[in-house]
Amino acid sequence: MEHEVLRKLRAAMLRAGHDALVAFSQDNVTYTAGFLVPSHASNRFRRTITILAGERFAAQIVVNVEENLARERSRFADIRAYNQFTQDPADVLADALVEAGVASGQIAIELDYMPAQDYMRLRERLPSAKFVPCRELYFNARMIKTNEEISLLKQVGRLTDRVVGDVLREVRPGITEKSLAQMIGNLMLEGGCDGLKCQVGSGVRSGITNCAPTDKPIESGDILRIEVLGDMKHYRSNVTRTAILAEPTGEQRGIWSVMIGARETCKAMLKPGTAVADLYRTYVKYLRDRGIEPTLKFLGHGIGQTIHEEPYITDSRSVVLEPNITCTMEPLYMIPGRMGFHVEDMYLITPDGFEALTGTITPNDELIRVG
Repeated sequence: MEHEVLRKLRAAMLRAGHDALVAFSQDNVTYTAGFLVPSHASNRFRRTITILAGERFAAQIVVNVEENLARERSRFADIRAYNQFTQDPADVLADALVEAGVASGQIAIELDYMPAQDYMRLRERLPSAKFVPCRELYFNARMIKTNEEISLLKQVGRLTDRVVGDVLREVRPGITEKSLAQMIGNLMLEGGCDGLKCQVGSGVRSGITNCAPTDKPIESGDILRIEVLGDMKHYRSNVTRTAILAEPTGEQRGIWSVMIGARETCKAMLKPGTAVADLYRTYVKYLRDRGIEPTLKFLGHGIGQTIHEEPYITDSRSVVLEPNITCTMEPLYMIPGRMGFHVEDMYLITPDGFEALTGTITPNDELIRVG
């Protein structure tokens, strides 16, 4: 029997009236095949492609140096390898689509990602085919998580929640942002992560949204922002904590109280049937009524194989929450040149509400005192 993800994608493909579904991108190929072909992430001249067609056809195309690994780890039994020096992978794809009997069909393909030269070659090889985008199909399929995916997200979320707390307890004046990032990296890898990204910003640097760690020493009185993005078996965590190396000022307490008030108001709306646009509007109104203009144009985002997935929690999306959606909420307020405030946690929508995947081990309901 096909893997649950393949069955879900095939069903979505057929419901949409497509004869085939083809993925080129690293995240959608990895989602479909269940593993990341190593050179897909590092060599733009190599193609990794997955194909579903009709009721039964399924194949994955890989460069020949990755063939053995693909046969060992892919969800696809049919692995088609090509020589990158003597073969055009677009021809291998065209041959597979001909074999599947869809050479004149409607083929949903990643038009927003595939190289133009591959598209041109496919058009030449399959002149009767109709190529249509599959971006929304993949977004919608990936938005509703399987039990296997939820288990991985819980695991990497709990690890990240714990590691952030462990490292914050070690903060002392004089330690550098890079040293903190190194501590976080070591603990995340020791805890089972395959990789991670870490943002650390202190003092005025806490007011930089994407604050890559530097050699700056953390000083008494600094606001400290730490964001950790873990990677465990291709599933991600996204947890941010804001701390302070002093007694918070009245201004800082006031800002944080508004941010947490907005978060708690929105948490009460995390349940099936809530439109993400309403969630965002509630967040914006809460902040503006209290004199704060939101820095970001979204409250949060879906999380799974990538950090930013659908649904984005913003008023430009028409998504309505339903069970097994996983997302973050991240109230954020930057005062450039002074300081920044940011808390981010992960949530699972359940049949009757939500489950917090992070925030129970290292809560950030108040500014965390460190140092």
